[in-house]
Amino acid sequence: MNLLLFVKSAILLYGVIFTFIFVRDCLRHRGDFRPGRTLPLAVIGFVSDLFDTWGIGSFAICQSAFKFTRSCRDELMPGTLNVAHTLPTILEFLLFLNLIKISGVTLIALIAGAVAGAVFGASIVSKWPVRIVRISLGTALLILAVILSLKLFHIGPFESTLSPREIVSHLDDSGIAIVNPDQWIHYVENRDIVPQEKKAIFQDPSVTERELTHVASVLKESGKTRIPAEDLSFAISENLVYGLNGIRLVIGTLGNMVLGALMTIGVGLYAPCMALVSALGMNVTACFPIMMGSCAFLMPSAGLKFLKEGKYDRKAAVLISIFGLAGVYIAYKVASSLPMQLLTAGIICVMIYTAFVFFRSAREES
Repeated sequence: MNLLLFVKSAILLYGVIFTFIFVRDCLRHRGDFRPGRTLPLAVIGFVSDLFDTWGIGSFAICQSAFKFTRSCRDELMPGTLNVAHTLPTILEFLLFLNLIKISGVTLIALIAGAVAGAVFGASIVSKWPVRIVRISLGTALLILAVILSLKLFHIGPFESTLSPREIVSHLDDSGIAIVNPDQWIHYVENRDIVPQEKKAIFQDPSVTERELTHVASVLKESGKTRIPAEDLSFAISENLVYGLNGIRLVIGTLGNMVLGALMTIGVGLYAPCMALVSALGMNVTACFPIMMGSCAFLMPSAGLKFLKEGKYDRKAAVLISIFGLAGVYIAYKVASSLPMQLLTAGIICVMIYTAFVFFRSAREES
């Protein structure tokens, strides 16, 4: 059986099992569904998972919104975050899995690491007192603020991708000649005018300078120093790294295990996972199925622990799940035309402020 088909079947089955246990628990505790908080929770669910699908993440947005609207008690936040975003994240994974190239072995190994870490983390976090939870949530927000800042300014492993013109120039400097390069640049920069039958040919390869240097080296070694414009996107994408092996696979799996454990206290996995995968030399597009798949499997794993302990806000989890699913679908269908860099900067500021609110609450508790 194809590995990716196996993964898709497994997450569908896991999602059904999780939904059954989740619904059963809510029906047994109907008294938790009191009037009030419906509108803020619905908006939080829709907006957080909308941005999650666009790669910003949902945990930090939810934590800040919970605090400002007082719609979820602090000690219930870790469990609520993991339970509420499970189904929207599974939908994200299923929607994007077939769109991006990824090694099946790498995907399964890193997902397994994240799940193992999440199960371990949830078994500990679900028993923490409220003061420790507040300190952990504040620390998680500060960690995420730092990582998102690095991503925003393309520092460290968050290297910016090259424009089509920069790609052609870099290849030319590396001794790779492109036949009719202006045609390739024009079509890649203006995708809306590309004939439908050629859209697959003129794809933006989303490549960094480091990756393109590797691609140029491989092309020269194979004697391909002259490439027609129609073949350039394919030549680049075919020689990018979409999987790990050997020691890098071990490091990636162990690293994702740590990220899975941290996610149970509110450290969202998306940005740290992107940093990990990029640092190990994989193409940035491969991050999406890995980080979405990791969350899709680890969140029901952690969520089941929180369900068993009853350490989550049932009404918040239900409303965020429902409206989060709608947010994911809208984000998938409508490409973002919003100023994402400006939004990310604003979210970072809110995260830092909210972190100190958590720390202040923890100090008052003590």
